[in-house]
Amino acid sequence: MTQSDMNWAGGVWGEEISWPGSSNMVYDLAVRLENGMTHHAAHPPYLYELTKKHGDHNYPNGISAAMELLTMPAHSGTHVDAPAHVSKDGLIYPGVVVGDHQCLAEGIDVGSVEEIPPLVGPGFLVDGEKLLGREMTNSDGFGAEELEQWFAQRPSPTTGSVVLFRTGLMKYWNDPARYLGTGVGVPGVSLSGARWLTDRGVRAVGGDTASFEHKPHWTVPALDVHVHLLVEHGVPIMESVQLEQLASAEVYENFHFVAAPLRIKGGTGSPIRPLAFVHG
Repeated sequence: MTQSDMNWAGGVWGEEISWPGSSNMVYDLAVRLENGMTHHAAHPPYLYELTKKHGDHNYPNGISAAMELLTMPAHSGTHVDAPAHVSKDGLIYPGVVVGDHQCLAEGIDVGSVEEIPPLVGPGFLVDGEKLLGREMTNSDGFGAEELEQWFAQRPSPTTGSVVLFRTGLMKYWNDPARYLGTGVGVPGVSLSGARWLTDRGVRAVGGDTASFEHKPHWTVPALDVHVHLLVEHGVPIMESVQLEQLASAEVYENFHFVAAPLRIKGGTGSPIRPLAFVHG
C-alpha cells in the first residue's frame, strides 16, 4: 500500500484501509506523533530530531542511512495508562504499597505497562454527539444513565470488551486550548459510568480526550474515574484515541479492537497505535 492509498482526512489521522481479498476495513485510531503536537500540561512535549541525514555518511555502492532521536513522555499522543500510573492512599492495583516498588532508574515494578497484555477484544464505540444530538460540553458526562440509553437498542459490552468514548473534541486536536478544555473543563466518563463498565468486565476503555474522565470544572481535580478503573480494578485507560472516522462511518460495534503498549520496564504508560478491524 502506498501513501496515496491512505485516507488522511484533512490532517486528522483516522486512516481507513482495505486490503486485497477482504471485505473488512481497518481504522487507524492513533494521532500522528510530531513536533508541536498537543500534549497534556502535566507532561513534557514530544520532540523529534533527525540526527543522521542521508549523505552524512555513505556506505559502499551508493548506500546511505538516516536515523532520528525521539524524546517523549510515555503519556504522549495516543497512549495507554497502566495501573501503576495512579495510586490512592499509597496503594496501586491490586492493593500493593507503591512506595516499596518504585525508583527513579527502574520505574515501578508492579502494575507497569510492561505487564499489560495485548488489548484485544470486541470493540464498542459510544458517540456522545450522536447520543445528545449536539456537541458535548464540559457539563456533559457519560454516566450509567447515558450508557443505558446508548446501549438500549444496541449490543452491550460483555466480559473482555473494549469500550471507546467519543466526545468530539478530537476535531480540535490542532487547537490545544480548546482540545484540552483549558480554563473550562472537558466531557468524559463519570464515576457511575466507570462502575457500569467494570460491572460488565471490560478489558480496557479509551476516549478521545487527553484525560478520559469527566472534568466539569477546570480548577477542580478529577481523578475518581482513574482511581476506580486503574487502582481498584486494574483496567487500562487509553487517551487521545482518534475516533472521528470510526464515528463518521457509524461503526459503533461489530469491530475487533487491537492495540499493544511498548515493553517499557517500569513504565506507567506507553504510546500505542490502536486499530479497529471492522467485520465485513
